[in-house]
Amino acid sequence: MGLLPYELKDQFEKQIFTSKEASITFPLIPLFEPEFVVGIKRGSQDAEILKGNPTGLLESSPLQKPPKQAWKFQPNFTKEGYLKTIKKLQQHIVDGDIYEVNLAQAFTAKGKLQEPDFWFRQLTKVSPVPFAAFIRWEDQYLLCASPERFLQHKDGILRTQPIKGTAPRSANPTKDKAHFDYLYGSEKEKAENVMIVDLSRNDLYRSSIPHSVHVPHLFEIQAFPQVYQMVSTIEGQKDPALPWHEVISRCFPPGSMTGAPKVKSMELIDRYEPFSRGIYAGSAGYVMPNGEFDWNVIIRSLVYDDARELLSYHVGGAITYDSDPMMEYEETLLKASALRRIFG
Repeated sequence: MGLLPYELKDQFEKQIFTSKEASITFPLIPLFEPEFVVGIKRGSQDAEILKGNPTGLLESSPLQKPPKQAWKFQPNFTKEGYLKTIKKLQQHIVDGDIYEVNLAQAFTAKGKLQEPDFWFRQLTKVSPVPFAAFIRWEDQYLLCASPERFLQHKDGILRTQPIKGTAPRSANPTKDKAHFDYLYGSEKEKAENVMIVDLSRNDLYRSSIPHSVHVPHLFEIQAFPQVYQMVSTIEGQKDPALPWHEVISRCFPPGSMTGAPKVKSMELIDRYEPFSRGIYAGSAGYVMPNGEFDWNVIIRSLVYDDARELLSYHVGGAITYDSDPMMEYEETLLKASALRRIFG
């Protein structure tokens, strides 16, 4: 179990090197073998011990709400700087360097985060998602409310489910349906999504049996409390000769967080983002003893360094030729709405 930071890409693509610093850093490959593993079946409240003997650990007392805190997050991009960078990237699209690229901005704040596990539960209460993760590595914490799967291997099938396409939710049923209909019918959002589907098909092909890669679900709209998301599913039969780490290295980092073509997009991300992403846009997950695994995409996440009393979160979006810079900027704030609601 553990993390695969985004900067691990430098080990897989030797022509790429990130010289900038992340606001909060983790080791390059912070993985561990757990002493205890406890499973809870979907729809059940009963815990099943899968490994070890965690006597007494399952009888935890309710989390105590810490005193109210106020954090003042500062962006590393000005609004104007973010909009100008989008236009520069669109010029690269006009020049034929790329088709699409993911541009992110980071927000940081100083302060003590008391009881990080309490805040993780608050975050997943506001934003319940299928790929949440709470991880502590020494003084660093990840509070992750990710809706996106990076890569799964189960029953011989490799599966990736990139998200591209976002629309807000509304408490007004009429407005909410209008947002759904917009995303469902948007040619722009579909164009963004299919670019990453093609990229993901290529990534998966490198680890799959020839002619087995296919797309069982294209442009599926999934509902979350704050947003609607357009999700596609790509599957392939895993090449049985490849070990799990080789499969991941051939697909990492998640294509939805880079762009197309992938290597050139990562080069431009390193050039134009004024920070190293750290673990953002990387992955959190686990590998089973039989080689099956499941990894998410680290988005919609707060990272906390307890020793430095520093908090950080990142948000980003896909930039294409047709992107409206102001709408792209506002979409990043929409994606951070659950984090902003909890942490200010």
